[in-house]
Amino acid sequence: MLGAISALYGVPIEKLLTGTLTEEQPEGNMKKANYFICPHCGGLTVSTGSASVSCCGRTLEAMTAKKAAPEEKLHAEVIENDWFLTSDHPMEKDNYISFVAFAAGDNIYLYKQYPEWDLQLRVPKRGHGILLWYSTTKGLFYMYL
Repeated sequence: MLGAISALYGVPIEKLLTGTLTEEQPEGNMKKANYFICPHCGGLTVSTGSASVSCCGRTLEAMTAKKAAPEEKLHAEVIENDWFLTSDHPMEKDNYISFVAFAAGDNIYLYKQYPEWDLQLRVPKRGHGILLWYSTTKGLFYMYL
């Protein structure tokens, strides 16, 4: 019966059981977006506000980005009107950078990466923003550009 009520109203069963629904206003600044990464399949969900996200049958928590130490930072140089990004991070099957994102005030550029490929990409240089990347073994990192 709960499943039918949940489907009828489009509300997860967990929220029905708590008895409360909260409506959140989405954050307008893309630099403050939330990143949810499934530890089982590696799926990525980006949210501009608080969200209830689940994947592979499990509830996910938003990742907390860590400020990258100098040796962990991506290498960034300006080529024409782009940032050219590279990294010394290993890109092995069990240890690689899964995605790179550049978030400015009103947009996010998101780039999926794959194991055994060199990390080399160009990101449009659109003012200042935050560069984020996810290492499958070390977590989510950020640096400012």
